[in-house]
Amino acid sequence: MASGAVELNKEQVDLVALMYQALAEYEDRFEDQKLIVRTKTSNQHMYAYCDGRKMYRVFENLFSNVIKYAQPATRVYLEMTYEGSEIIITLKNISNYELGFDVSELAERFKRGDSSRHTEGSGLGLSIVKSILELHGAAFELSQDGDLFKVIIKINTL
Repeated sequence: MASGAVELNKEQVDLVALMYQALAEYEDRFEDQKLIVRTKTSNQHMYAYCDGRKMYRVFENLFSNVIKYAQPATRVYLEMTYEGSEIIITLKNISNYELGFDVSELAERFKRGDSSRHTEGSGLGLSIVKSILELHGAAFELSQDGDLFKVIIKINTL
């Protein structure tokens, strides 16, 4: 993806349905970590012109990241709203590790949030998310407030 050699098969995709489909796939893993996912959408259906498989991969990588790095027995907030001609997807969770660094570095290849490497993973998850979103012309932001980790995605609607 970093080389730009990836082809997108864009079509009308209901991002709300895609989000819930991915959540269903990860339900058992969230339960294993005692993570309670709270969702909020401003509409039942929110459409973007994008590659559905690639966007599903975005949700997979984000959810996998939450399962690996969120503090167990906490809530995870996932919100999808409209802002002008964009769909804003916000994901928030409490980190299980102290975030004593610039979180924007986490979207770099092979960068991991747990420098002591207590968990599995290559450190590619958020880098792949960033690459997929860049291919779609979408914005991707990471931020933190203490141990609150936040991902914001802005993608154009149809």
